[in-house]
Amino acid sequence: MKHKLKHFIATHTFHSTKSKKDFFSLVKHRKTNSDWFGNETTEMKENFFKLLKSRNLLDDYNITEKNSDDYALLLQLFIGRGEFFFCHWYAIDEQTINDRLSVTSGEKFFITMATQVDGPKIYVDKLTKYMKKLQ
Repeated sequence: MKHKLKHFIATHTFHSTKSKKDFFSLVKHRKTNSDWFGNETTEMKENFFKLLKSRNLLDDYNITEKNSDDYALLLQLFIGRGEFFFCHWYAIDEQTINDRLSVTSGEKFFITMATQVDGPKIYVDKLTKYMKKLQ
C-alpha cells in the first residue's frame, strides 16, 4: 500500500525547563547531520510499524522490507535556544509524525503540533543561472 506524503512543519514545545534541559543533555553529542538522521534502531522501527498497523496503514509490517522514511521522513531541524523548536517533515499525516517521535520517546520532552504546508518553492531562473556557472 503506497501512501501520498505531504510536507509538514512541526512545532515542538518543551513540557518544562527541566524537560528542555534533559532533552539537550540527551542530544548534546549530536554535532553533524549523521548524528541526527538515520540512526533508528530495529526496536524503534518495529514499534513504529506496529503503530502504523494499528491505524490500518499497513497490511503487514515485515520490517526488513520496509523503511520508516517512506511514511514519515524528517528533512530539517530548526533548533534555537527557545522553549520550542521546529522540524520539516515529509509524512502521511500529523499522527504519523507523532508516531515516529513516540518510538524515540520524544513525548517525554515535548508536545508536537504539525501543520501541513506547501512543498518548498524554488526560484528556478536563479537556480538555472547558478547551475550554468558551475558547468
